[in-house]
Amino acid sequence: MEISYIKDGNKNIMIIKGEDIDENDYRLQMVMKNHIDGIMPLAIEQINNEYLVRYNVSSKIKLSDVYRRKQMSGKELYCFIKDIKVVIEKMNEYLLDINNIVFDVDLIYFNSQTGRYEFCYVPKAQGEFQMKIRDLFDKLLEYIDHNDMEAVKIAYGIQQLTLDMDFTIQDILRCAYENMEQLKEEKQSFQSEDIKIEIDTKEEEHKKKGVFEIIQELFGKRKKYKTADEIEENEYLQDCFEETLLVAEETEPYNQKEEETTLLKNPLIAAAPVLKAIGTENPIKIKPVEFPYIIGKSPYSCNFCIDSAVVSRVHMRIVEELNDYYIEDLNSTNGTFINGEKLTSHSLQPIHTGDKVTIANIDFIVE
Repeated sequence: MEISYIKDGNKNIMIIKGEDIDENDYRLQMVMKNHIDGIMPLAIEQINNEYLVRYNVSSKIKLSDVYRRKQMSGKELYCFIKDIKVVIEKMNEYLLDINNIVFDVDLIYFNSQTGRYEFCYVPKAQGEFQMKIRDLFDKLLEYIDHNDMEAVKIAYGIQQLTLDMDFTIQDILRCAYENMEQLKEEKQSFQSEDIKIEIDTKEEEHKKKGVFEIIQELFGKRKKYKTADEIEENEYLQDCFEETLLVAEETEPYNQKEEETTLLKNPLIAAAPVLKAIGTENPIKIKPVEFPYIIGKSPYSCNFCIDSAVVSRVHMRIVEELNDYYIEDLNSTNGTFINGEKLTSHSLQPIHTGDKVTIANIDFIVE
């Protein structure tokens, strides 16, 4: 498929050279003569016995360009999936073949005027729908924000779902929705705990405040103007009362008061770990400067890129939790290993100085 771009007046046109296009094909005529929601309008042009499919891409941005500089959030990913569902439903409504839609990040456009995604209908397009969707979501792993739990849950959940080729778009949408709802429930649970703690704290403050107000009311019953001795006596009584409260707090039963614990640094890794490659022709040294720190071959989604065919686009990441460091395999094709043991995808495994970390077939020593 040969793609080119031209300027036609004030319009930006994308051109795909087609082979053996039948202009009289009723499905092609259906797309050309109807405004079908989610499908980019197209026109056919013949030059020197060669057919060209023309798409007006003015005010539209390629999906790959939208997330080249910014990362896709969970909500944005969910909206994108809903737009896929819309175009599939419209294709069925017009009795069109879904396999003529090209699910490629360079041929999916975001319409900035409507806020919706549009897809290219390509006559004689090759490939099965399930395989195209699987490849699309594998590619989207490069674009998601790995610090956004919604995006991570949805993207990797769908990736696992598409490993079984017997799936539908409804399955994908359901997977995305369920992961979003699960995270909402978890957030609400945490928020409820935070609110309860805040309420308990405020109630405790009100109790103390109430006692002080009682004391002040008692003092307030005295005459408006006080002698120096009376003022000194009031200050003395209040000081005594505050000392009594302090002693009472310090003598609370041990199990009713939590003591603060000072966190200790992992003695085996005092600073951020450094991964130094061994046995490679060119030296590779990975020094994380922020966390999570993603490693793979995608220049768009990774903090550190390894140019190797056996390394996945987003292969693994290093995570910091409570001053300890962990490695997480991001469902890579060729796996991540610690001291020869293959990691289970999306499970955190601690690393220590001297460990051997293997990314696909490249060995690193943790320094």
